[in-house]
Amino acid sequence: MYLVATPIGNLFDISLRALNILKKSKIIFAEDTRNSRKLLNFYEIDTPLVACHEYNEIMPAVVEKIERGEIYSLISDAGTPTISDPGYRLVNWCVENGVEVVPIPGACAFIAGLCGSGLPTDRFTFCGFLPSKQHARREALQEVKSKTETLIFLESPKRISDSLKDMREIFGDRHCCICRELTKLYEDFQRGSLSKIIEHFSENEPTGEFVAIISGNKEEKIDETQIFSELAELLQKFRVKEAVEIIIEKYSVNKKAIYQKALEIKEKL
Repeated sequence: MYLVATPIGNLFDISLRALNILKKSKIIFAEDTRNSRKLLNFYEIDTPLVACHEYNEIMPAVVEKIERGEIYSLISDAGTPTISDPGYRLVNWCVENGVEVVPIPGACAFIAGLCGSGLPTDRFTFCGFLPSKQHARREALQEVKSKTETLIFLESPKRISDSLKDMREIFGDRHCCICRELTKLYEDFQRGSLSKIIEHFSENEPTGEFVAIISGNKEEKIDETQIFSELAELLQKFRVKEAVEIIIEKYSVNKKAIYQKALEIKEKL
């Protein structure tokens, strides 16, 4: 079973190896046969297509077609198979049943977006599609809020504005890059703060498929032991209010909590 990456837009973004395997395959399992047929027709490939989507991907009607010694391929609508599509279950079936799995790398929307974003690429978390309902979406964003690496999301034009607003409220006004229609005719990169991008889409109707690249959390972890030690030293020279103000200005921590701690320390001095 070959996992063949296909173009995400520009039909020329496919490797010679991928084309060779697709031509040699006995069957190509595809997420949407109508969409995949356009690619095969473009390259004059007449290999039979069999639908393999979330409703039938592990059904006997699909897997029983796999015979030992034959070449088969799995492709998605666009990009690398199993990345944010249901094909991984067929791959899992192959692994469990001793069918060799061979990935053929190629186009991947979120990698293309990350490379062109201008944000750090050394460490990142791919979060895929966010839930459509706001409550679940906000919970998902809370789970990754503290991550310091670059965050990557996929989003539809109907939800991109709402998702960006939720990100701004939960993450703060972070720097981001929103990629649209990658490798296609109207490819577009919008870079800047979340507020700037939200304003852009309030004036320009979102269209196409989106990859949202968001900078990681840059807040430094605060060492409470060090803060309380400095606070104790300051209280030997200044009044409570003055000592608290110095700490607040230096560390941007919660004033009420620091004031309470200062009172506790002062009682012991």
